Amino acid sequence: MNSFAPYPPSFLQPPLVLVIEDSNEDFEALDRSFRQSSVKARLHRTQTGKQALDYLEQSILAKPTHPENVPVLILLDLNLPGMRGQAVLQSIKKNPLLSYIPTVILTTSLNLKDIHECYRLGANSYLVKKMEWQSFRQSMHIMIEYWLDTATLP
Repeated sequence: MNSFAPYPPSFLQPPLVLVIEDSNEDFEALDRSFRQSSVKARLHRTQTGKQALDYLEQSILAKPTHPENVPVLILLDLNLPGMRGQAVLQSIKKNPLLSYIPTVILTTSLNLKDIHECYRLGANSYLVKKMEWQSFRQSMHIMIEYWLDTATLP
């Protein structure tokens, strides 16, 4: 008789990535990159910083018995309606229940002030969105493989 219980459903699902992105076009390009990757993941999109923080609070605090709803990676745009991406990053990294989740800035900003501020606030990586599809796809595949296949995540 087998004494091992089957894995809970959360272990059978691909990892969840929270994408905080207001641009439909940018999200569709990112989604296409994930679908074309050999590394499988589920994407959950929020379009504002407030929506993202509400989702994180609900997935971790309100439903702690559902680890499949907790993202293993956060992709954060800086140019969001309402709340700036830097404020979202600061809220994530100041919360001990969220701070361990790797947060990658994915933005069009090449502004050195933005780059320095994001790393100071605890960003794990800062990627500039490439405008040309092949370059964007290549950088996304490298990012996906690194964070979801190479790196050991908590």
